[in-house]
Amino acid sequence: MIALRHPLLLLAALPLVVWAWRVSYRWGIPSSRPSGRLGRLTSHWLPILVTMILGLAATGPEWRTALRGAAPVVDFAVVLDGSSSMRILDRPDEDRWHAARRTLAQFVLRRPEDRFALILFSAHPVTLSPLTADHQRLLGMLARLDIDSRDDGTAIGSALMTAVRRLEESPARSRVILLLTDGVENRGRVTAMEAAEEARRQGIRIHTVAIGTNGESLVPLDGGGFARLRVEVDHVNLQQVAHLTGGESFGAEDPAGLERSLTSVDQLEKTLLPVDPPTEGRPLARWFLLAAALLGLPLAVDLAFKRGRRRPDWIEGH
Repeated sequence: MIALRHPLLLLAALPLVVWAWRVSYRWGIPSSRPSGRLGRLTSHWLPILVTMILGLAATGPEWRTALRGAAPVVDFAVVLDGSSSMRILDRPDEDRWHAARRTLAQFVLRRPEDRFALILFSAHPVTLSPLTADHQRLLGMLARLDIDSRDDGTAIGSALMTAVRRLEESPARSRVILLLTDGVENRGRVTAMEAAEEARRQGIRIHTVAIGTNGESLVPLDGGGFARLRVEVDHVNLQQVAHLTGGESFGAEDPAGLERSLTSVDQLEKTLLPVDPPTEGRPLARWFLLAAALLGLPLAVDLAFKRGRRRPDWIEGH
């Protein structure tokens, strides 16, 4: 089927069509009115037809054909906690931050047909990537991502609301927010429950993964050594947020638990909903331009012959 990439440009072409309709141009015989039916029809309609074809070419017409394979059915907004507590070591060789990025990368690789947005938050949320199907770019971003301890805090509600905004215009049949955090909400102007209520109204599910356990844990220092940091995980609030939207809440005490949690989310979002197949477009503008050039050739030849001649008397009244 034919689709237009810029259909609003048809409105801009409308004045040109009106002008072509009203212009007093007749091609064929310069000194007298065309007497044949063909001459009269072409002298009136040819300029209009050429103008319409040029207007269609400007809208970017495409011939769209279905692609083989499955269509994307789920759009994810991944909300990742970037507060300083994510430096906690839940096992000697890997902290929460590196475990979260590693398992998220595995999660993305398991879902090659879906799109992902990435939101990092601490005291404030930041959208690092809008919805994209470019998984390699997203994985490269995850690999380079680091924590900025100058903006510390845990603004869960603000981060969730940002994720809702990233998904609210999505045409996907399933829209999911995946929240990974290890703290208690202590920053932000929007509470997690307020954001969850907005997600519920938009038909967006939220799955939450609480990383770590309550109590004191070791945090590596930049200059070497370790410090003890007490962190509380608000399991109850995270469960309420997930259940309000029809999602699930998981607990991950260590990296292995985090992997199990994301595997469970992966299984929950294996939708069987029918979807329209994806399509690709082949530009048709050059063929429209070629048609306009061929149709405009008689006009150009006629104008060349008429150049310098006096306007016929029979045109003056039109």
